[in-house]
Order: sequence, then structure tokens, then C-alpha cells
Amino acid sequence: MQADGNLNTGEHEVGINKGEGVISSNKQRELEASINNFKKWLRERKKLCLDAAEQYTRLTFPKPTEADWTMIAEGSEVKFNTFLTSKCTFDFYRMVVLHECFHLFVQHVPNKCDAKRVKDSFGDAFMKLLDIEADYYTAMYYKEVERASVVDIFSLLYEGSKTFRDSWIRPGKVERFIGTILSIAKAYFRNPRAKWTREKELFLPDISNISMENRINILVQKGNHFCAGEINVDNSDLDNIRKCYRQADTMGVQSYVESLLQFASKALDINIPPVIYKQVHDLEEPASPQLAPRPCQSLLLYQSAVAVE
Repeated sequence: MQADGNLNTGEHEVGINKGEGVISSNKQRELEASINNFKKWLRERKKLCLDAAEQYTRLTFPKPTEADWTMIAEGSEVKFNTFLTSKCTFDFYRMVVLHECFHLFVQHVPNKCDAKRVKDSFGDAFMKLLDIEADYYTAMYYKEVERASVVDIFSLLYEGSKTFRDSWIRPGKVERFIGTILSIAKAYFRNPRAKWTREKELFLPDISNISMENRINILVQKGNHFCAGEINVDNSDLDNIRKCYRQADTMGVQSYVESLLQFASKALDINIPPVIYKQVHDLEEPASPQLAPRPCQSLLLYQSAVAVE
């Protein structure tokens, strides 16, 4: 759920207006509380190993910069670049931050140089799978802890697709986008309510052969094993998903969310649960996704550079 579009302007800080991207102390504390809640949920509910998290004892929000980074880990300090908030809502930015924290705490890929090293060593496909996994766990946190619906999640993705779109179609980014949509949708189709998700399924697609065979091959991680297969989509379905990825600004949020759900339903051969249909039809334009009150609100009373538990 990173902002992978054309926002980035280079490695140096240029052209920032005074106050652009600066967030209030209350918002900083809210982010810190969300990060600590997310980490606690990953450790206690999802039983993931977070040994790497112990070395990071400070969360900080330095002066915003247009440089191409969202999070940097340096020694015991983790810095978050808030300049992104000048282009998006705080809710979308918070989702991006939690995605980055999954890379940090669980996958041991804290910085861009680490991601490049993963790609160089294991290929782009493996890094896409790590991103899809981070997207999945971030969405499940919203689902299980904050009681967000799949429509809430996809409405936030609409903001990202609309605001940070790429200047051209990059197949690898579209594959990651499809994998994220299918992985999140499968969890909600199986259980649209806020109950705990028992077993994850992550989907890594390959769209390279669709023009020849009119199908998409896919690798699925189910629990503790992998299996190969294909998904039930054709070129017209891929055209629709490309529009969501590249031209979301020409769509309303309801059309965007419904397109993602219909794509996932066909690809996975699962009917969309009626409760999700109702949530889509209840969307109003322009959309401003309102998640349920966050349980971390009561944890806001501490300093802006807190210890990460």
C-alpha cells in the first residue's frame, strides 16, 4: 500500500512550501499508537516473530521532504516522512505507514536499499510477494481490530490509485496490485465480518502470458505451503483492472470498488457476499471512507518520540 506513483520528485528537498506535509503533535501520537497496536496485534494475535522490532526504540517525524522515502531506519531510530500527507488524507497515509512497519518489524526490509538487495538476490517476484504480504496484514489489522469492511479498504486504495498513479503502465506494479486485491478480497469473501482470519492466502500473479493464452498464471501461498494455478480472467477483465490502477481519477469510488470486487469474484470463482454488496451500494460520492473508531485513541498521551514496545 505504498505510494508508488509519480509523487516523487528526486533525492533532494526542493520546492516545499512552509508547513506542507507537517502533521500536528496529536496526529504524530496517533500514528505512534497505531504502530504499537499493530505490532502488538502481529505478535500476540498473528503469532509472528518480531525480534527485529526490539532494536527500534524511537519513532520520529522530522521535517517533511520531497525526497523519495517514506520510512528510514537508522540505528535505533525510525523516521517517517510526512510530506506524503500534503497529497493525501491522513487515513491513507496511516495505512502506508503500517505497511512500511510490516517491512520493518517482520520482514527485516526497513529501507529502500534493503528492498533493492532483495530484488537483486531473489528477483522482483519475491519482492512483490513481500509487498503483497505487507498489504494483506495491514488490511487484516484494519479488518480485525478496527472493524473496517473490504469497502473501507478498497476506498482507501482508490485514494492511492487516484492521487499517486503512474505515468505509464508497469506490469510488475499491476501484478502486485492484482495480488493485493485478490489476497484481501479472499479473506473478506470467506468472512466479511470482523472475525479473526484463521489462514492467510496470498496471490502472486503473472500477467505475461495473457495476450497469448487469455489467462493469468498464479502462485498461491496457503498457510505454510505454496501451490500453482491460474485465475479465471480474460483480457477484458485485465483492461478493467488496468483502468482502476491507471485511470482511477476518471472513476467514482463506487465504480472503482465495485470493479475490484467483481474482478476478484470472477478470478477466485467466489460469489460476493450480500453484505458486501450492500456496503458498496451504501457508498456516497464523493467518498471519504470512515473507519470505525480506533481503539488506539485512548493511548495518545505520551511524547512524540516514544519507545517502540
